[in-house]
Amino acid sequence: MPRSSRLLSVAALTGVLSLVATPAFANGSGQTVDMPPWNWYIAAGSGEWGVSEGSYSLGPFSVSDAWDGSQLVLFAPTYVDIASAGAPLEPATSSLIVPVACVTSSLTTAGDDEVVSCNETTTTPWGLSVASDVRVLAPGDLARITYLITNTTAAPVVLGYRYGWDYGESVGHVRSSAPDVVQDTLADEGFLANPDVWSYNQYEVSPGYINAGVAWGIGGQPLTGSTSEHGGYDTASVTLLPSDGRTIAAGETVALAFFHKMETPQPLELTAAPTSGGEAEPASLPVPLPAASGILVSPASFMAEFSSFSGRLTRGLPAGVIVGNWQPAGAPQLAATGAGIDENLLMGGLAAALLGVGAALVIGRRRVSAQR
Repeated sequence: MPRSSRLLSVAALTGVLSLVATPAFANGSGQTVDMPPWNWYIAAGSGEWGVSEGSYSLGPFSVSDAWDGSQLVLFAPTYVDIASAGAPLEPATSSLIVPVACVTSSLTTAGDDEVVSCNETTTTPWGLSVASDVRVLAPGDLARITYLITNTTAAPVVLGYRYGWDYGESVGHVRSSAPDVVQDTLADEGFLANPDVWSYNQYEVSPGYINAGVAWGIGGQPLTGSTSEHGGYDTASVTLLPSDGRTIAAGETVALAFFHKMETPQPLELTAAPTSGGEAEPASLPVPLPAASGILVSPASFMAEFSSFSGRLTRGLPAGVIVGNWQPAGAPQLAATGAGIDENLLMGGLAAALLGVGAALVIGRRRVSAQR
């Protein structure tokens, strides 16, 4: 059986920090996106916001549990990262660390894509306002979570963030700088570091899981994270610290985008879908193969579309906003190619920020049920 789904806490994201959860305003406000044979669950409510689950179903066969949650956390300009686990715990207060959370969400169709938009904005005490959506890109194997971050103050503000995620189950991990090496995550040997820009996960030995990857930018771009790490079994994150000195100009809006991608399973990886009578029966137990194996698609080939920011990766992005972890400063503005983050949502977020209305800063945990 897979482990119960869990959202990354701030402690999991930083490795040493902790954040006390406050009561949730809403529960179960996420959205299921069904684009056969792919299915996604985007979590919202209870302090959650992000990619929470992914699966592939074809006829009686199904694989699932690609993710167990994701979260963006913003750091105050005065935040200083703890260099080692032996250092004293830093007080985790909302004045220093603000997770981007969501109370309610909406699902809309945009051409061949499906877009889940957070209906609220997150505001920080240091003047940043964040609106966000998740776009599941046709044919359904890829999701882009985009954050529009606006500096509502009259002076530049330093940007610091950490984007973290949990893979559902894991036995092997591959990083972009060593695409032919499979790390044994069951032995806690998962590793990420610069200049890595993507992470690929191989499924649990037990049947029914799915290989998946996350991409977080192009090296050298202004807002691409400067550090990344893989935490033991199946957690990973990428960080841009305030000390890196990246700023958002007064009144400026920048975007961050992160991609989650699921791999089409091989026939031997599929299991019979569970029925009301009990557990699913495996079609055949798969054996993880080396990343360079010719039998399965290599991780490098699977993640190759992230070598440039083009094609479907840019679909539906708002015009006039630079995606700072994928585009250089001063890059040509993207054309509006379909409904992305709703402009009314962005303007509503600016108004909310000016009124001092923040989203709930909560960290929730709940299991993603099979009934969604």
